Order: sequence, then structure tokens, then C-alpha cells
Amino acid sequence: MPGVVPPKGGFLALDEPVGRYPTLFTTLGTLSSPPKLKGRGGKSRNEYMRTVRLRLLLNGAQERRLRKLADATAKLWNELNYARLVQFRTMGKVDFKGTGRELYHRFNAVLGVNAGQVINLNNWAWDSFFKLSRLYRQGKLPPFMGKPSPPGFWKDRLLGKRTLRILVRNDRYYLEPINGGEGYLVLKDWQLRIRYAGRIKWSGKQGTLVIKLEGNRWFAYVPIEVGAKPAKTNPKGHVRGVYDRVQIENPKGNNKAFIDVGLNNLFAVVFNHTDTAILIKGSTIKAEYYYWKRETKTYQSIRDWLKNHGFESWRKYHAYYLHAIYKKRERLRHYYRTAVRFLARIMHEMGVDEVFIGYPYMLSQNNSNEYNANVWWFAKIIKWLGEVLQEYGIKLHVVNEYGTSKQCSICNANHENGRIKRGLYICPVTSIKINADLNAARNIAKRIGYNTPIPRKILSYIVTTNGVKPLTPKEGVTIETPTVKPSPKKARRGSFTV
Repeated sequence: MPGVVPPKGGFLALDEPVGRYPTLFTTLGTLSSPPKLKGRGGKSRNEYMRTVRLRLLLNGAQERRLRKLADATAKLWNELNYARLVQFRTMGKVDFKGTGRELYHRFNAVLGVNAGQVINLNNWAWDSFFKLSRLYRQGKLPPFMGKPSPPGFWKDRLLGKRTLRILVRNDRYYLEPINGGEGYLVLKDWQLRIRYAGRIKWSGKQGTLVIKLEGNRWFAYVPIEVGAKPAKTNPKGHVRGVYDRVQIENPKGNNKAFIDVGLNNLFAVVFNHTDTAILIKGSTIKAEYYYWKRETKTYQSIRDWLKNHGFESWRKYHAYYLHAIYKKRERLRHYYRTAVRFLARIMHEMGVDEVFIGYPYMLSQNNSNEYNANVWWFAKIIKWLGEVLQEYGIKLHVVNEYGTSKQCSICNANHENGRIKRGLYICPVTSIKINADLNAARNIAKRIGYNTPIPRKILSYIVTTNGVKPLTPKEGVTIETPTVKPSPKKARRGSFTV
């Protein structure tokens, strides 16, 4: 996972506002001093946690049973949350033990001991709310964060129906793999044996299972502490996957890579050992986003018109609307993860052992728009890239990219008119032309004390639904449109050719 390495000359560059933007920081959401685990080399538990997503293939009886259990789980959450919300509004505090004990005994007959997992999750949510409220009163929260709100309810406000999900304790289920991509999920408390589809990559100790209904499909999320052995009281609580450790490969060299995350170019990569650069285009991701945006807007407008005029068919279009949102999220997730996996493999083959990636710190709070806040998942991309690079033994560091687009990587000066158009940067002093995103990537390298050669060879790729495809032609092959030879005319019936 990302670590903090001080840049050359300290943590702050000269062109940065002091006290506002750290030059290097760890991935957002990770602890600066994570808890230590005995016998694991002092690593954070998060570094070994991975989640496997499995598609559940249910028959009619199993789906009806899961819907009842998920409805009971949501009902428990909502009633518990409402009782605590009333206490907080009237007394300013919450009786965690009293409310939890009362509702646990009410729902224990249906959910079993798994009711305790729902109560624990609600306890964590309220505890987080109280901590944030305390920081808000002390004025220690960032300025872009408003007043914290209490935990919400598992409910679709428009339909008035509960959100369906199930929480299962780690010792109340186990997996029975059949082959590399199929198996059975066994839920002990409800005597259910459900078939699943999905490849389990990791082996280790399983955590709390979460079963969710997404886009009218059931999915099981299995958290795995990779390499950990199960407790003696739960010998079946061990998931058998392909790998029993996170790091699968070792770095092939000691080279460094520097990445700028952008809009049209999803990744612009330069290296300290070669003048070859990599550009991974993100135009397909943008097209996918705007297609599903148009779909959701269409369904939403039709739904609202029908609802306002008293037609009950608005519920059908609300279902279409929810499905379009689900498809947009899944499609974008597929594109991003495909690009991340491809980039990690390329950098491993080029002998990279350390990667520095630019992050637009505070961008969504200070200068956000649809492009940089909705289309591009900067924080998720960096998190996914860090997890994949860890499989190759490559370290990832996050660098604040503030000012790297304006600065010239050729003469180290700031040129307001250097970027004459999208994708092109021209140094007014030397008249050298360079790709604007590669210019930013070179400035990221300079910010932390590395020099990179000016890119002479650029390898361009584009993300598709079927993998990442090269745009740069191979040597000896041109990109000209091939000539089409006309097909010979067929002889008419009853005639012959000489």
C-alpha cells in the first residue's frame, strides 16, 4: 500500500501554498499509523484484506427466502435506527445497550445470531456520527464538510420499500468451491445451499458476509484476510482460493514510474530509465458515462411525469431508472479496473519497483465539475492501483499534483500560455513540444527529486470492454486504410463466361 517518502528538499515544493497541500500522503482512508499485527511483520490489517464478489444463482424458493431475510434485516436496522434517533433528538444521547438488547431478542428468531452483526454495524455508524459531531463543534473538520447527519435508513424513499441486504457472521457460513469459477454458499442458520459463480482468487480467513440485491441480481461480498488461518472454533471459516498471500510476484528491476491521471488520457506515464512513455486513453469511459447519463435522465423524466399525473406505471420506469444507474456503475467499474490491471502488468514488465501517482487534492471541493467529480473516480482508481501493484511487490506513493499542469518540464518555469490546446504543451523558451499530460507526469517526478528524459516514443492504448487495445502501430505496419479489392461479379443464371 502507499507509503510516505519525503521528496527532495522537504515535503513542500516552492510553488505550493504552505500549509494547504501536502506533497506526498498515503491513500485516502488509510491510517497514518496503522495497528500492528503479531506475526505479520508489523503490517496493517488493511494490507491483507481483500473482498471477493460472487454472483448468486438462486432458484425461486431460495430467492423468496432471501428476500424475507433481507427484509427482516432492513427492518431491524430501521427500527433500531429510529429508536436511537428519537433518543438523540430528545436527550442528546443514545442508550446503545438498551436498544440493542431489546431488538436483538425480537429479531433473533428470524435472523439468529446474525442480528448482532446488524446491531454492531449500527453501533459503529452512530459512534462515527458522535465523533464527527464532536470534531465539528471543535472546528476541526475541513471547511468543505458540513454538519454531520445521523445514520440513515435502509429504504428507497420514492417507493417506500426497504433496501434488501443481509449480514452473516463469519462463523455462520462457508464456501464449497467446485471448480475455479463455481461453487456453493452454505448459510448454516437458514439451511440454505446456494450456487454461486465467480473466481475466488485469495485464500485466508473469512469475515462478515454481506449479501445485497443490486440491479435485480443477488451478490455476495466475502471479505478475506489473505494468508490468515481460521479460528480453532471455526475450522470451515477458511476460504480456499488460488493465492495464499497478496504479493504474487517480485519486481524485475529498480526503475521508477510517474503517473498523471487525467480526463482524455486516463493514465500518462513516464519513467526515469527510458524515453518511452505510455498513454492510456479514457475516451471510451467518457462515452460510456454520457450514454448512461442520457438513459437515466430519460427514465427519470418519464417517471416523474407519470407520477405527477397519477399514472401507476411510473413504478416501472423507476425500476428502469435504478437499473440504468446500476449498469452505469458496473460498466465504469469494469473499464477502470481493466485499465488498472493492464497498467500494473506493463510496469512490472518494465522493471518498475516504485510508482508515484498524482492526485488532484481538494479538487472536488475547490474547483469541481462534471468531468473531474462525476466521470473520473480518482480516489478509487488510486486505491485499486495500489492493491494491484502490491501483487507485484511494487510500492505506490501519492503525490499532490497542484501546479504540475502549468509548470514547464523543459525549462522549469510556469507559462500561463504554455498549454496552447488540449493535449499539447509548447515551451515558449525552447519551442519544444510535448504532450500536456506527459509534461505533468514529468513535473510530478521533479517534485520528488527525480529527472526523467523527454519522451521520444509514446505507446498509446485505449480501454475497451474486451481489454486494453494498442493504438500505436507496430514497426513496419502503417495505420492507412487498406484497399478493398472488389469481389468478382457472379455470372447470371443461364449465361457463361469465356
